[in-house]
Formats: sequence, structure tokens, C-alpha cells
Amino acid sequence: MPLSAAAIVEAAHRLLLDYGLQDVSMRRLAGELGVRPGALYYHVPSKQQLLADVAHRILAPLADPPGTVGVEELMRRFRATVLPIRDGADLMLIAFGLNSGLPPVPALRRGLERLGLASGQAHERAQIVMHFALGAVAAEQNAALLHPTPEATDRETTDRETPNREATGPETTRGAALYDEGLRLLMPTAD
Repeated sequence: MPLSAAAIVEAAHRLLLDYGLQDVSMRRLAGELGVRPGALYYHVPSKQQLLADVAHRILAPLADPPGTVGVEELMRRFRATVLPIRDGADLMLIAFGLNSGLPPVPALRRGLERLGLASGQAHERAQIVMHFALGAVAAEQNAALLHPTPEATDRETTDRETPNREATGPETTRGAALYDEGLRLLMPTAD
């Protein structure tokens, strides 16, 4: 396969899923692709932009959800998409720092406008909701790393034994409940 931006993003995505964010280095990525690290920069301007492109690839299904998906459900899907990925929240924090308009932000803004917010208010509320969602998912993932449950430890062992399998990630009932309550408090109510 010829070297291209799409091939580089795909390989970086695989490295993220298999080994975590800290192992997505340009040197390792070049080794995976059988090229010198400098060759990557012909197709991607920086490692940060590469990570943002990986995040966009992961979040692409949230770019244009069906019209029946409400804003709270959209944000639950965001959590469900990011949480299972090892270091997924850390990746998203980097990506949203570079581009605050990544999915699901445009769909979230449209949904907030449908709920009656003016365009400027919808934009501001979408940014607030994304800051909450990013922080909540990051806190949940980091707490799971610091205090793994026996089930999470078993999954990590299985994941190491089958490196091509996507990590199942930390899922806690308490994390989901807190996340849902935060969404409820941040979302406008229908009049």
C-alpha cells in the first residue's frame, strides 16, 4: 500500500487501539509502515494534527446522526465511543484543543438549535457540553486506571493476549449515572 495520509491515520489508529496513546510515536508509526519517520511529515504536518485526524476518524459516526437522535443521546454515544478506547479521552482532549468543531459538535449545535437556542447560544452551550463530556470521560478513564476493578484487570490481560482486539475499556455504572446527570443539568429543557 502506498504511503498516504489515510494510511498513516489508519496505522496510528491501530497503534492507539493496540498499545495506547503513549506508543503512538512517529518513529514507531514509521516502523509499522516500513518508512523513515521523515517520510510521514510529507503527508501529515505534525504529530498533533495526526492525533486530531485519528480522533476525527473515531468520531466520524457522530458527525451526522439520524434526525431522531436527541442531544443527550448524541452525547451518550460520544461517551460510548470514546470510553472503550485506551487513552481515548486523552486523545480527544488533544484533538478538541486543536479543533473545537470535531464531531459531535456540529450535530450537537444543530440539536440545541432545534430545542430553541439561538445560533450563538447553541454554539456556546455545545462548547460547554463538550468540555463537560471530555472532562467526565477523562476522569472516568483515569479513575479506572488508578483503581481497576477485577473485571477491568481481566479484560486488560485478555487484551494483551489478543493485541488486535479493541480494548473494552472501563465502564462503570456510577460513571454513567454521573455523566447522565451532568448532561441533564447542561441541556435546555423543552418548554
